[in-house]
Amino acid sequence: MIRKGLYATYYERDYECYEMENGCIKLISYDKDDVANGFISYNDTTFTKEIPREAVEEVFFVAPYATYQNETFGVSGSSDGRVLLTTSEKEKADRYDFQRTDKYLYEKHVLTKEVKLTEKKTPYL
Repeated sequence: MIRKGLYATYYERDYECYEMENGCIKLISYDKDDVANGFISYNDTTFTKEIPREAVEEVFFVAPYATYQNETFGVSGSSDGRVLLTTSEKEKADRYDFQRTDKYLYEKHVLTKEVKLTEKKTPYL
């Protein structure tokens, strides 16, 4: 699974999360076993827990990247053994046969085994 977006570390585990208007953090889990840790069922596959901001070890933003043919691209998502690479650089997009999908966005689906995935973690204040 490719991580993208806001995450929080809580008891040494990383969870997707979002900040609530009341200053708390809402953790999101897809592990049913987290119900034993105070998470409540949102639906059949998703469980949430609201905690004070001070209870998390860190909050950070994750941006996924992929190295494809010795170039670095953004990653928009993945499914069925493929990743969706993105770039706003026209020359780079032309060189690797990306399709234009928006005024300044080019995309290409490639096999996951054709790329090296990495992620950049940035502290969230």
